[in-house]
Amino acid sequence: MMTRQERTLRKAVGILAAATLLLGILFIWSLRAGGVIWKNTNGVESAEVASVGGQSVTEQQWMDALKNKHGDEVLLGILNRIVVDKEAKALGIHVTDQEIQQKLKNTMAGYSSEEQYYAQMQSELGLSRQEVLEETVYRLTLQAIATSGIVIDDSDINEYLEQNEDRFRPKKVMELSIIKVNTYSEAEEVMNRLENGEDFAALARELSIDDESSAHGGSLGAVEEEDPFWPKEMLKTAAELDAGDIAGPLQDNDSYAVIRVERITSPDVPSEKDIRAQVRQEMALEQAAPLHQVESNLRTKYDASIYIDNRLQD
Repeated sequence: MMTRQERTLRKAVGILAAATLLLGILFIWSLRAGGVIWKNTNGVESAEVASVGGQSVTEQQWMDALKNKHGDEVLLGILNRIVVDKEAKALGIHVTDQEIQQKLKNTMAGYSSEEQYYAQMQSELGLSRQEVLEETVYRLTLQAIATSGIVIDDSDINEYLEQNEDRFRPKKVMELSIIKVNTYSEAEEVMNRLENGEDFAALARELSIDDESSAHGGSLGAVEEEDPFWPKEMLKTAAELDAGDIAGPLQDNDSYAVIRVERITSPDVPSEKDIRAQVRQEMALEQAAPLHQVESNLRTKYDASIYIDNRLQD
């Protein structure tokens, strides 16, 4: 069973993978550029970095493998950051701390806490807080360049908000635990045992047919109240409960569930100014060129040259 955070991360992988590779390998590339990792002038093989079954792996073999597998995207990533920085300075674009924090806040929606978000980014993508910050600044700067000169009328924003009035309504985020069983009568028995004082986590490990959550005492993590991947009635019921409350039996497709609300978080209501700024940016991005095309155009504008493989210049 996949939590909302995990689904969100899977979608974010395509966007952040290049950043992960760049930030993780940039130091190695910079050393190569300075001649630190090449074989020495006497042609002596580079240092051994690993061995298995009596066979060694040299630093040069490691570097060559990294270059062959990820070299293209890493090199383009370096060039992209250079040209985006140059264009931002030329246009006088500067991403403010407020914009960065607002973007991070939007990205963290659906997580129970800031700590959980960063822990998940570290475990799933290997990104530290600093790396997440750097990627956020880069994406915001690139978007500002892409939308430079595009004007969105206030009337268009008003129309959008009228048609999407529920979109910016803050949604509760609930930390839930579940015990899933096959039949209604089994769920009733679970409720009886809980009412008699038995431990929820222990019962989840003993009885729940959901392997993933039962291994964690029934914990599902954070779930948004309108998460489309969960039954509406279950989430509606959970949203009406208080922390510590238990409800069931609840039908979950072809099984039945007993749920407990561990914690409920109600996000702050964004200001009208912030909402309008977000809508304005989204509408401008719809009119702008795709971001990868903007990066390509900037490389052309600033005469980017690649000497190791001409195909990268396409």
